[in-house]
Parts: sequence; structure tokens; C-alpha cells
Amino acid sequence: MTIVFMPLVAALIAERVNVRLGLWLLPILTAVGIGSVIHWHLSVERGAADLRFFGAVQVYAVLALIFALLLPPRYTRGSDLLIVAGFYVLAKICETADHQIFSVGHLVSGHTLKDLSAGAAGLWVLKMLQKRQPIADH
Repeated sequence: MTIVFMPLVAALIAERVNVRLGLWLLPILTAVGIGSVIHWHLSVERGAADLRFFGAVQVYAVLALIFALLLPPRYTRGSDLLIVAGFYVLAKICETADHQIFSVGHLVSGHTLKDLSAGAAGLWVLKMLQKRQPIADH
């Protein structure tokens, strides 16, 4: 999720702030997302399971997405990003409550629901991109 969300943040910066800045940040933000996953994985291998950097990257990505909604859009359907953020937050809640969710009937885990929610966020972004139109002022 983090690796996918970071390019989305760069795209939002390109769309709502400055195209050149967003394109410049794309490889940097993508590397930060990948680096956070690698850091987490290596910490697990060392027995520490340090999720601080990984979690911070995710929190700041959601905050950047929400902040982008405050800036003037160049395309319609910008409010769809609220739904995307909602699916992402739901995914994080399901991930955090993995064991509690699974303990209710032992049918589905929170991790499974997290993956489904993250997938729904991706589908929503695709739907938004397919349906949006340029706003005449830009």
C-alpha cells in the first residue's frame, strides 16, 4: 500500500501544486515508500519489528492526500480522493484489528479485509481517472 500511495501523493502534488515539483518528487517519494518497507522487513529479520518509519510514511501520505483536497483542482471528481482516503484508513483499521476481526467467527482476517479495502481504493482511483474532466479555468 505504501509503495502505491507515494506515487499518488506525487501525482496530487503535480496536479494541485506544481507539475514540475510533482514529477521531481515522484522518484524520491517512491524511494521513501520502498525504503520504509525495506526498513520494516529488515527490522523484522533482526527481531525488532520497527514500524515507526513505515507507519509515518503512511500517515503523511494520507495527510498529504487530504491536504491536497484543500488546494484548487485542475480536474473534476477531486472529492473522490476523500473516498480513497476513507478506504485507506479502513484498511489500516482492519490491519490493526487483524486478530480481533478473525476472532469473530473465524471467517475472515483483518489482513484480508485490509487487502480488499486497499484494492477498493485502487479501483476508486481508476474510476476517478476514467471519469474526470479538466476544469475550464485551467
